[in-house]
Amino acid sequence: MRDSSSTDRGQAYTLEGFISAMVVLMALLLALQSVVITPTTGGLTDRTVKSQVQQETQDALVVAATADHDGKKNLSEMVRYWNDTEGDNGEFHNASESDDVPGYYNASSQTELYEEFVLGEILADRFTERGLSYNVELVYWNESRGVHESEYLVYQGESEAVTASYMVTLFEDDDLLESDSDVGGSDNYPIARGTEDDGDDDSEIYNVVEVRVSVW
Repeated sequence: MRDSSSTDRGQAYTLEGFISAMVVLMALLLALQSVVITPTTGGLTDRTVKSQVQQETQDALVVAATADHDGKKNLSEMVRYWNDTEGDNGEFHNASESDDVPGYYNASSQTELYEEFVLGEILADRFTERGLSYNVELVYWNESRGVHESEYLVYQGESEAVTASYMVTLFEDDDLLESDSDVGGSDNYPIARGTEDDGDDDSEIYNVVEVRVSVW
C-alpha cells in the first residue's frame, strides 16, 4: 500500500514544477513582445540620419539657388515673390493664411510653394512625403534698427533637428515679382534695407538674405 504522504508530496512537486514553467513561459512571452526604443532606433535623433538630412537640405538650397528650368522660381525669385496689394499690408503672393504666422506658405505638395518654387518642390518631394516637418525662414540685417530680423516663408512649428542655409543678394532695382515696384521702392516689403541708402546707384546692394531651412 502506497504511503499517502509520499503521494501528496509528489503531487505538490508536480504542481510546483508546472507553476514554475508557466512563470518562465510568461516572462519569455513578455520579453519577446517588448521593443526597446533607443535614440539610435531611427528618426532625426540618429547622427547619421541627421547628417544625411542636413546634406540633402543644403543640396536643395544650392540647386534652387542656381535653378533656371521648368519655369519654377529660384531662391532669389522666391524671396522676391511679394505682392504689395495682398492682405492688409501685402504678403507673399498666394500665401496660406494663418493666425499665428500671417502670409506663410503651406508646405504640403500641390500648393503654391510646391508649384512655383524649385526649393518648394524639392522639400515636398524629399521631406513632406517622408513625414518630416520644416520651416523656411528669411534672416536679414535691418540697418535702421541695427539688429538681425527674420520673416517666415514656411512655418510648421518651433522644433528643429538640423538646419542649412544659403545667402541671397538683393539689389535695389531687383523687381518684386507680383508688385509694380522693385525691392528698394516698396513701402511694405518685409525685408528691410540692410545697407545705407545713398540714393545714387540703383544697382547697389539692398540686403543679403539668409534663406534658412530647419528640418525635424
